[in-house]
Amino acid sequence: MSSAVRWPDVRARDIMRTDVVTVPDSATLTEAVQRLAEARISGMPVTDEAGHVIGVVSIRDVLDFLSENPDQRRVFAPRSYYLASTDEDLPPEEFDEIEVPEDTEATVAEVMTAEVFSVPVDAGLEAVAKALVEHQVHRVLVTDKRRHVGLVSVMDVLAALVSKD
Repeated sequence: MSSAVRWPDVRARDIMRTDVVTVPDSATLTEAVQRLAEARISGMPVTDEAGHVIGVVSIRDVLDFLSENPDQRRVFAPRSYYLASTDEDLPPEEFDEIEVPEDTEATVAEVMTAEVFSVPVDAGLEAVAKALVEHQVHRVLVTDKRRHVGLVSVMDVLAALVSKD
């Protein structure tokens, strides 16, 4: 973002990611955690058979599920994750330590957060930030005419605020 661009002029379309990693709701917990680790992200949208976004799954969702279901507690999560204040605080190198045995039976549908929060593609930076804070989430989907076209995370907003290119 050029220093000549004013923050109020920045729109969701300017800072959104379009290469959004998703996971089907039928995927196993093992597959979801592997996909998160490979992409080095802390959460991703969940899609149904038709490809529509029906929820979001994050490492925090996985840990919450495992804490409530001790018989499924086969995931090793790095100690530093438990100390992190948000999903975004997990250092990328920590993803290498996440392991999920192949016999974990839970599916993404059992673990995901079913609420999907989004902002329109022309939403201003302030509106995007307000949506993140209001819903207490780390990422919102970006929509254009009711179709999901991207994703904006807390880190994307912060990067836009400090960018001086």
